[in-house]
Amino acid sequence: MSSRMSCLIANEVSVIREEHYLLKDISLEIKPATITLILGHNGAGKTLLMQVLHGLTLPDEGVIDSPPASRQRMVFQKPIMLRRTALQYFNFVCPGLSIPDQHHWFDSAQLTSRMDAPARRLSGGEQQKLALIGALAAQPEILFLDEPAASLDVEATMLSESLISEACDAGTTIIMTSHNRAQAARLADQVIFMDQGCVKEQSDAKTFFRAPQSDAGRHYLAFT
Repeated sequence: MSSRMSCLIANEVSVIREEHYLLKDISLEIKPATITLILGHNGAGKTLLMQVLHGLTLPDEGVIDSPPASRQRMVFQKPIMLRRTALQYFNFVCPGLSIPDQHHWFDSAQLTSRMDAPARRLSGGEQQKLALIGALAAQPEILFLDEPAASLDVEATMLSESLISEACDAGTTIIMTSHNRAQAARLADQVIFMDQGCVKEQSDAKTFFRAPQSDAGRHYLAFT
């Protein structure tokens, strides 16, 4: 372990269903105020790993040491929108902000004109941005993001990446999945590469994209 304090440590974590390992013997360490990309093919276990690290799913084996759940947030690929306006949804997930702060966050996501619109009638991309600013405004220690740009166009993707980078610079630890290799290369400080429920590599991003150490990692980069 390095001398720098860790924000999250997982030690030999496994998830088992009907005697089948969905996650197996996962050990990892994530430093505070960094951006970690969990990469791998569909079915590799990326989303499940985030759910376990966040505490939504309990591991059958192993231990996770992380900040309390109240200091974490997770944004799903398809956020669940309540029967409220966009502003009411925002205030529900992040209560207590002043009106200027509310307007600041909506302006940052280019959603000011949609504040009074029903949250469920927003486009998929608008819903993703609304969920993102609701999580960011809470200033969590750890923010989990599952494919945060899946429904966004190029401009909105760049905007979201800027918000994510700013949050990291302000001290939030970001753990996210992405199928967008270019996005991963732009954002990641480190990469966790998964294959068939196992972590095959954990390294700094430059090392992974330049010279992955596993056969699975090399195959992944060759076809993405």
